[in-house]
Amino acid sequence: MNKLISSVCFCWVASLALVCVAWAQPPVAPSPMPAGLPEEERGGNYNVVNNFEVGYRFHTVGGSVDQYRSTVNYGNGIRLLSGSMLVNTKDGHGNLFDHVSLTMLGLGNDPYESSNLRIERNGIYRYEVSWRRNDYYNPGLVSNGGVSFHLTDTSYGMQDHNFTLFPQSKFKFFLGYTGSAQLGPAYTTERDPNAVLTATGGRVIELLDVRRRWNEYRVGSEFRVAGIRVNWMRGWEDFQEDNTFNRAPAGVPGYPATANPTLVALNKADPDHGTNPYWRVGVFQDIGKWFTWNGRFTYTSGRRAFALDEAYLAAAGNATITSNLINTGNAQRPVATGNLNLVFTPAAKLNFTNSTALYNARTQGDDIYALVTPAAPAHLVTYNYLGVRTLSNDTTVNYQWLKMVGLFAGYHYSDRFIKSTELFDTLLIPAQQTDILHATNFGVRVRPVQALTIQLSAEVGRSNRPFTPVDPRNYTALNGRVQYRRRNFQMLATTNTDYNNNSVVLSSYSSHSRRYGLDGSWTPRSWFSLDAGYSKMHLDTAGGIAYRIAPGTLITGEQSLYFSNIHTLSSGIRFTLKDRVEVYAGLTRVQDTGDGRATAAGAGIGSPRSIFEVVQTFPLTFLSPMGRVSLKLNNRLRWNAGYQYYGYRQEFNLNPNLNYLANTGYTSLSFAF
Repeated sequence: MNKLISSVCFCWVASLALVCVAWAQPPVAPSPMPAGLPEEERGGNYNVVNNFEVGYRFHTVGGSVDQYRSTVNYGNGIRLLSGSMLVNTKDGHGNLFDHVSLTMLGLGNDPYESSNLRIERNGIYRYEVSWRRNDYYNPGLVSNGGVSFHLTDTSYGMQDHNFTLFPQSKFKFFLGYTGSAQLGPAYTTERDPNAVLTATGGRVIELLDVRRRWNEYRVGSEFRVAGIRVNWMRGWEDFQEDNTFNRAPAGVPGYPATANPTLVALNKADPDHGTNPYWRVGVFQDIGKWFTWNGRFTYTSGRRAFALDEAYLAAAGNATITSNLINTGNAQRPVATGNLNLVFTPAAKLNFTNSTALYNARTQGDDIYALVTPAAPAHLVTYNYLGVRTLSNDTTVNYQWLKMVGLFAGYHYSDRFIKSTELFDTLLIPAQQTDILHATNFGVRVRPVQALTIQLSAEVGRSNRPFTPVDPRNYTALNGRVQYRRRNFQMLATTNTDYNNNSVVLSSYSSHSRRYGLDGSWTPRSWFSLDAGYSKMHLDTAGGIAYRIAPGTLITGEQSLYFSNIHTLSSGIRFTLKDRVEVYAGLTRVQDTGDGRATAAGAGIGSPRSIFEVVQTFPLTFLSPMGRVSLKLNNRLRWNAGYQYYGYRQEFNLNPNLNYLANTGYTSLSFAF
């Protein structure tokens, strides 16, 4: 039952993720029109171009603030909406540097901030650094009409540094560092094995201080020997998760007024640390115009250790119950990968490509789980070994038959072997599986006229033993693409279908997805442009389910169904007035019509039980019009203003209601100096 609920909830999350892709349209701010002259300004031995936009964001939200924060999350305040600077030497020979470029976005407490800096001295060094910070807010999955008892309100920061010595020479040296951290509060739950916390549905509600950090250090070089270019890198990765847990306080919004009323004490530690030292080597060589080969090889010697030590004291009437849980593990995970690519071009119209890849991962160690309660003895589960080895080969042929007609075809073969060994108490449980996949693809490219390109392709695959019921087994994919491009007009039409059927003795699964899209843009004048697009994506899945409603009562022969029909419409229009005023207006509308049902319960297909019917489809609508104006005050100063509306509505009256309406906007000044 838990696996089934996880599956249907995943389908709902996938639907929302598709909508969020559409939501990821460029926000109304910052403004794309820079201040300053388009040509470079001369200053000493350097040419300098810069533009900065400082402004104030505002927003109002009606409805579900949690849903707004998890998808849009723009707030109020003064921001450096964007900034850029480009510095180049006039003659290519500076004292300390020849080139500097700097870009910034959303600095000053926007939920999505970033900056990039590049400094270079020709022939000597190149240094690149990037930084970004994203606010991550997730109120938890609430598809079952109740409170999720989960919430995450963290920030994710990342920085990346790369230094190259002698970047234009045959001998290069590399140094690098990448670090990331996720920090902030969260709420989570775990099941009460003693079933005494009845006020919270048998859950222990915990306040979690998230502390996850990841660091990577690397060094390498590139050189040539005997006509072969060799690139190598040595790196060290380190992961640490040191979360802390406490009792959730009473009266937390969205939680019972008396959270954990029968939980007397909680003592929990859950450190998780890992290291991944690795080697990466790449070799490349071109032999004339007819043959090219390259290879890439990696080896990682991963180690990881974790320990969960938990004890809590719960009240049960006049008595108390103590629960202790210990889960420890210490494992090695060596991973080796390699691929060899060969490209033959025996004639100008003919090209052969062959790629062979190997993936070999082994996880070996101890995982001990022990649960001690007053009414039950300890149970030990020791995990010993898991190995995955995959060998694959791809061959592709491209042939330009005629000037306007090209043909291509390919064949893919893969052999995946999985082996595991577990020890439960004193019982050794070995298992292994081999999956062979054969797939072929073919297609044609046609260019009847210079401006028109047509491409059609198909792929058919057969797998004898997929690892999971939802993996591709017998699948067929069809793709089409038509593009028409002129100097001031272009149009692109695409279609994709992907059908998969995976039926075995104990279960069955099938999925059908189809996507149709049409996009176009038209720029009849330099001061006027128009673009628009429409796409429809259909998805339906059916998976066999078996579950128990009482001890000894097994229900079979039913299906878990999911239906989605997403329509996406976008458009935009831009025009300028005498090189002084630019106006832009845009619209995005996304609607998932589901399977057309009027209520969440549906017609009782797949399963007669309402718990399955209400998660078969999630129709919703998202609407976001926007407008922006930019006024040139002088050659170094512009005034900008914009407005964007966000509207989200679920068609079924789910509880809690996640619908919201939001008004966002900004006003700013763009300037150059």
